[in-house]
Amino acid sequence: MPLRLHIDTDCGVDDALALAMLARSRDAVEIVSVSAVFGNTYVDQAAANARGVLRLAGCPAEVYIGAGSGVAKRRVERMRPAHGVDGLNGAGFSQRWKLPELDRGHGGSLLAYRARARVTGLFLGPLTNLAHALLEDPSAFRDWRPTVMAGAFGVEGKAAGGADFNSWSDAEALARVLERGVKPRLVPLDISAQVSLTAQAMTEGSATCGSPLSARLNKAMGPYMAFHRRAWGLEASCHPHDAVAAASLVAPSLFVFEPARLRVLTDGAHLGRIERIDGEPNAELCVSVDAPAVEALLPARLFCAPVMSPA
Repeated sequence: MPLRLHIDTDCGVDDALALAMLARSRDAVEIVSVSAVFGNTYVDQAAANARGVLRLAGCPAEVYIGAGSGVAKRRVERMRPAHGVDGLNGAGFSQRWKLPELDRGHGGSLLAYRARARVTGLFLGPLTNLAHALLEDPSAFRDWRPTVMAGAFGVEGKAAGGADFNSWSDAEALARVLERGVKPRLVPLDISAQVSLTAQAMTEGSATCGSPLSARLNKAMGPYMAFHRRAWGLEASCHPHDAVAAASLVAPSLFVFEPARLRVLTDGAHLGRIERIDGEPNAELCVSVDAPAVEALLPARLFCAPVMSPA
């Protein structure tokens, strides 16, 4: 039976790869709903991107507009160097559809409902939406185990102070999640940076698949790979961070998690850095990955047969 999944995303390039892969993995995953959050782009654009990717992949899941800024209301950066103004380096989707807002009508209750129903959560951006929902209905999330793309331990993240971007964007939200009974399963940069997706695989896969979505994803990848050349020293390839976290749900046998006690720094020069400390575990941390197998899995799932056009 496919894993039922709610996805929370700040839909930039690697988020879009993750969404496309999951939507094209119907044997393994059923996407029930999606919420957008600020991060790689502003929240309305993130929601439009998520909806566009899903519709081109033939997925009808509803997309909700969530938090436009973090718990501490810090200034939100409107352009990320790897993602551009629209989150997809000029390949972003139109906002002509009026999407529902997460905090109106549903609010935190939507996330609480999913958690109570034990729908699996996948969080690919800052954890602001989950942090807000925790205040409204904390009991719903007790021992819920969403998968979260966050953390930089042995590697240096590219946000200020060496944190990963998601944790740095809303450290207070991550702290609330770690302190309030949620048991997140973190996939850190240490794991995602072991996996590479090449320009050749993207070009060949897009040409073979022949779908509008694959062509759009391939277009978005150019500046994303250019950023990885500058920031990570990669040539004609990138680390598809969010897609790696998503792959842990499609092929869990390729990943190893272990219990850990984690703490996030919420101020100072190392804002957003996550530390592993002694004490009762409050999370699970991914500590190893079969990188070659994941590198083979991603293009195989991304570029399967094209499906329906967007509604």
